[in-house]
Amino acid sequence: MPLSFRRLVTGRDAHGKSKLIEDTQIQEGRLGNFNFWRTELGSITNDGELAGEDFPFFANPAGTVFRIFRLPAAQPEKTEQELRELSAAFFSEIAVASCRVDTCRHPFMHVTPTTDYIVLLSGEVSLLLDVGEPIALRPFDAVVQRSTNHAWINTGSDAAILMAVMIGQAYSPKHADMQ
Repeated sequence: MPLSFRRLVTGRDAHGKSKLIEDTQIQEGRLGNFNFWRTELGSITNDGELAGEDFPFFANPAGTVFRIFRLPAAQPEKTEQELRELSAAFFSEIAVASCRVDTCRHPFMHVTPTTDYIVLLSGEVSLLLDVGEPIALRPFDAVVQRSTNHAWINTGSDAAILMAVMIGQAYSPKHADMQ
């Protein structure tokens, strides 16, 4: 049976009382994403319409994207060249080539134009950064990813499931003030 997730959306009735306005299943979309909700600057009243449209891969400036994503199981039999080709195809699909600034540590290293709140829900994943050893995550570990070069590495034999809230910002690769 395909994996899906339930999305419940609240709102207000004509008297300002809270109520359930949507209860639906979210199916897996492109690139292993389950897109739940998104907002844009000034979209508070019509953000339900945005949730029904195609999602950008990254949140737009001052917007948000809420999703769950699936990382495929590790494929240790893949050669370095095959990983580079797979990575090139992935980043071509998201159509944001500028997010690949330094891939010398791993072909999936990238920088997002967002601040991301990531929680590992299941599986075995390591966070790879420019400096240091890969950081092993356990289910329910949370990462605040602040527009730095990184890769998510599935180190297990099963797909990993992660939750993400991406908050769009004006991006500059030279965030020298981050500490």
